[in-house]
Amino acid sequence: MGIQNKLDLILKGMNDSSDPSACQVFFRPSFGRGGGANFGELDFIILSKNCLYLGESKWDRSSERLRDGVLELRDNQKLRHRIFKFYVEQWAFGGYSSWLEFADKARLELESGVTKPLASENSRLATNLQTVLGIIKKHYTSMPAIRNVLLYLHDGKPVEQLPQRASEGFELVLIDYSEADTLDNFIRIEV
Repeated sequence: MGIQNKLDLILKGMNDSSDPSACQVFFRPSFGRGGGANFGELDFIILSKNCLYLGESKWDRSSERLRDGVLELRDNQKLRHRIFKFYVEQWAFGGYSSWLEFADKARLELESGVTKPLASENSRLATNLQTVLGIIKKHYTSMPAIRNVLLYLHDGKPVEQLPQRASEGFELVLIDYSEADTLDNFIRIEV
């Protein structure tokens, strides 16, 4: 089993009626670690019919704690979603003719005052971004709705032990993995 095999449950949890076989999934696309233009990796990206899902996942055994039924993500996780959304809006659907033009004219500045340099034209980060963003642009004819998702994977826990909400700006989808024969089989991705 993998995200591909649970895609119908994830879409259902998001009230998305897209045909799972028509969706595209990226598992852990890397956008570098550390400083500079790098901003980490999302756990997954799902391209459904009308929506682009940017996702994080947490296991019931992960270190994040529930507070009043809310599962909070770390600040760096929230930031990478905002940065990737910027790239989708500005690069994939912003009308730039080349990465060089984009890097010269765009400025990664988020509403909270966060600024980061853009990936330089010939960097590995720019190459990775252009590949993923190119597929996103090809999948959609216009700017899709972008939704942040937090998958919470649990082993059949009672509902009162499950999170009720995720960090602000994230939608929570609960996935029971207790029927998978092993966790490795659940998280393996076959793309």
